[in-house]
Amino acid sequence: MYLPIFETPRKHRSRSLCTAVMLGVSVFALTACAGGGGGGSSAAVTPLPPPPPPPPLPPTSNPFPEQIANPSAFETREYNATIGLPLIGASSAYAIGATGKDITIAVIDTGVLSDHPDLQGAVVGMYDVCADTACRGFDNNGNRTTITRQPGDVDAEGHGTLVSGVIAARRQDDYRSSADDNISNGIQGAAYESSILGIRADSPGSCGRSGEDEDCVFSDGDLARAIQYAVDRGASIINMSLGGEVDNDPTLENAVRAAVAAGVLVVISAGNEAEPAGTDENGNPTDAVGSTPTEPAYIAGQASSQGRVVAVGSVDPSGRMSDFSNRAGASAKRYYILAPGEDVISTGLDDDVIFPDSPSCSQEVTDNCNDTDDEGDYYRISGTSFAAPYVAGSLALLLDAFPNFRSKPEVALQILLDTATDYVETSPDPITGEIAGEGVDDVSGVGLLNLEEAFKPQGQQNLDFGIERVSLAEVFAPSGGAFGDWASNSGAFDGLTFQDKYERGFRVNASAITARIPKDALGSRLTDFGARADWANGESRSVRAGNVSLNWTQARVWDDPTAPYQEDPQYTFQMRYSFGESQVELGKGGSLTHLAPDISLLNEPGMGNAFSTSGTWAKYSHVFGDDLVMDIFSAEQEGRSQSGFMVGRDAHTWSIRAGASFVKDEETSLGGSLQRRFGEEDQTRMTAYSMEGAMLTGEAWTISSGFELASVELPGLDAQGVWTSRWSLGVSRLVGQGRLHFVMAQPRRAETGSLRLNAPIGVDLNGDLLRDYINADLSPSGRQVDFETRYAFGLINFWSGEAAAVMSTSPNHIDGAQEQGALWLRLSRPW
Repeated sequence: MYLPIFETPRKHRSRSLCTAVMLGVSVFALTACAGGGGGGSSAAVTPLPPPPPPPPLPPTSNPFPEQIANPSAFETREYNATIGLPLIGASSAYAIGATGKDITIAVIDTGVLSDHPDLQGAVVGMYDVCADTACRGFDNNGNRTTITRQPGDVDAEGHGTLVSGVIAARRQDDYRSSADDNISNGIQGAAYESSILGIRADSPGSCGRSGEDEDCVFSDGDLARAIQYAVDRGASIINMSLGGEVDNDPTLENAVRAAVAAGVLVVISAGNEAEPAGTDENGNPTDAVGSTPTEPAYIAGQASSQGRVVAVGSVDPSGRMSDFSNRAGASAKRYYILAPGEDVISTGLDDDVIFPDSPSCSQEVTDNCNDTDDEGDYYRISGTSFAAPYVAGSLALLLDAFPNFRSKPEVALQILLDTATDYVETSPDPITGEIAGEGVDDVSGVGLLNLEEAFKPQGQQNLDFGIERVSLAEVFAPSGGAFGDWASNSGAFDGLTFQDKYERGFRVNASAITARIPKDALGSRLTDFGARADWANGESRSVRAGNVSLNWTQARVWDDPTAPYQEDPQYTFQMRYSFGESQVELGKGGSLTHLAPDISLLNEPGMGNAFSTSGTWAKYSHVFGDDLVMDIFSAEQEGRSQSGFMVGRDAHTWSIRAGASFVKDEETSLGGSLQRRFGEEDQTRMTAYSMEGAMLTGEAWTISSGFELASVELPGLDAQGVWTSRWSLGVSRLVGQGRLHFVMAQPRRAETGSLRLNAPIGVDLNGDLLRDYINADLSPSGRQVDFETRYAFGLINFWSGEAAAVMSTSPNHIDGAQEQGALWLRLSRPW
């Protein structure tokens, strides 16, 4: 049976502080800083045989798994019963698969009860440094002596078992079911599948003493041997929930430094000595104590600790710093973190061990009693001793999730330090007199442990396709142009691995990312109506002399007398010269003349338009025989160039052209962005085959159309079979004093094609990306089709006008994107 896990009236279960005991010069220097007890097993533990050869390296690391359940699913009864786990947001780590599996944590303490119901299977080894080697300790009368551990030498408060439970108590509630929500299944450790190497190092006979010296004590030499044993046995993390006054003996500190040099993380409680300034029993003033961590935690932050030692202070269940917790101090503050250490619940020894001669518990007898079974119990405890194992367990979760950190464990610790929640208190601290302000400070160090933040990607998040790293924001930005939303449509990036600033591998949930990108993220493709108005209000000139004609147009210039500099006015011109059977056309601005109709109120990415003034073009035409025509043309505009030819016939009521053009675009990938998301520059090479024509019918209707198929090269990428299409269809006729036009068109769209990507699929134990080749379809999800009606007309007294309406469906070839539309009306007269 289990005793209640919460309030107990027994004094030994409710003590919240302990006092460091100094005996001799430095032999008995440290105590187990517990608020709920010391610790130990019920009998001496025989030393284990020499360590076996180190195990083989774990398999190649995979990126972090996708969420297996919502964090709330892991917030079970036993999770909440701990008090501490909800405070640090541990469910966020469990929700994506972190459990601490295969990570060994050495608990150097007073031993561990391995058969406690919540610890069965958690303890992979036990060792007592004083079981067969004589250590400095105490005899039955409390006198100092050299002695080996005796069978009756028991830590009646179970300090090591309590610490181990905070780390590794096995989860029994099933997060997938609510059937066990009201069943008392004990508690759950922070890293509930990690392994405990329990190393008992308290001085023989110290835990059994009573009075002022009742706490277990540890000698520097015995702790140094325990640390070395943990290193030899392959522990990844050492937890030391103990501390004492800083002395001049470097034995313990050097042992810790040797451990970190061997690649082990060392987590040490900061101490429970904090006392504000006051007066003693004689009325004399006393100074505040506890402004810095105790020994050996004070070496956290020193260069010799290599970023692998952390001191841990305590907070209460509301997140406020515990009164008893030693503060960070100036030298250790960047390696000092807060964790739950007050009123937390953990696994302890059974009352039969603690009170073997007391009567059984009953409702009337509640003090100094034991229950009738031999199972372990659960205790409410306080002290930095129990804050430290929350940090040790959190480190195990990170090493489990990211095995590449096992070769550089300081990165895992740095993540916890960097992602801690800043602890801010506006009132001066009663111990240091300083304010725990924003950022790292001498009171609270880096702040409170926060696993929800620690398990999120941090800093710049990059995908690397073997060219250079590219941010996720750029990778998932909408492509636009002919490729539209190909990335989300193909699912090419789903399940790939991206890295954050710590080079952790996370799986890309492309669907979730793209779902957060608005369908209209590329914005409107409507033409600039302000520019249209300026052109409509500008000046136009037309000159014809023999076989030469010249048209010139300048946009309206808006003078600003307060501006020190104004740009030159924009203008376009077209010149035509005919000679014999040939004709030459030149132009600046606008685009090449052609038979196929265009939409006037929408811009097509990668194509020129009538209000672009930076491009130039030329066209040569020659008539062979009666009606065979050949056109040769060339155009350049803003990093794009085009050259080609067309041949066809011009009859009395119809014209037709067919030909090819060669396009080079140094700025975009078919009007959008493609290569840039892989670390290259956007550019396109294209060979387009087109046909267009126009015909005048007997009903005074003019029908025109055009169709283009193009083969595309994407320099810098391994792309195959990329073909695009583009077409338009229009009709027009004279109506009243003007001409009415109807146009339907599809802008250039990728119809076929795929990319072969050298894709990141995992992270190896060195933090390097693992790769494999995948193929991604380049076709977008939708097909943009545009509809436009426009009417240009003349009025009396030289007035003229134009009215137009346009509607674009599936803009940017994105299925489900919101339709775009516009109306345009112009009235003008010459002056």
